[in-house]
Amino acid sequence: MIGALLLLQAAAGTVGDTVYVTRVIPDAGGAVVRPQQWSLGALALQLGPAELRRDERGTVVRYALVFWYPGDHLVTMPGPVLVRRDGRSDTLAVSTARIRVESVLPGNRRRSSLEPKPAVEAVPLAAETPLPAVILVGATAAGLGIAGFRWRRPGKIAPRPASPAAGPPPETLARWATAGEHRAALDAWGRILRQRLSLARDPRQTAELERLLADIDFSVFASHGPEQLAALSARAAKLSAA
Repeated sequence: MIGALLLLQAAAGTVGDTVYVTRVIPDAGGAVVRPQQWSLGALALQLGPAELRRDERGTVVRYALVFWYPGDHLVTMPGPVLVRRDGRSDTLAVSTARIRVESVLPGNRRRSSLEPKPAVEAVPLAAETPLPAVILVGATAAGLGIAGFRWRRPGKIAPRPASPAAGPPPETLARWATAGEHRAALDAWGRILRQRLSLARDPRQTAELERLLADIDFSVFASHGPEQLAALSARAAKLSAA
């Protein structure tokens, strides 16, 4: 079982605030990390899917939660699922954490003595003056008049600007990879290789391009280290220059 470390923010805030609970997986062994849905019942709600990122500690899984009740809450984070390249999966153990949520009600008075604040009057939406409408109509008429004058005025047709390049040249991507920015280089190389795949006619070249593109797509979600990304960048540079 791969080890995991649970990190919590020091202050959870009050009822209705967004609370972030973070778990760090130091070594995912090249597997794809898939967080599970966190169901907290009536106590709290998960706000959207869990976030995934990588830093020097490993793979970081972060949940955004909102709590509906104040107090100290002991919650159990579901263990993420690790999916390996051979299709095998492994579910990590759950983690428990205690989170303090403060009340939004004043603490020096009894709840029975608190009274709701009176409702705020609605802001009227009706316009009291036709001036904005007059200005809008005048500006529209002026714009249409200028456009019609320029359309009827003879002149040379301006040349169309050249379409922008599909992306950085291979030399720039090679410098990115040398500087350690492998993921940025692989993203650009992926676009170049997909364009080459659409024009390929050789079955062997087509198969090689498809395998490399599949490995690049997998690297977006996998916990690859610098050595694996460097090897993948070298393959992409070699095949794009072939």
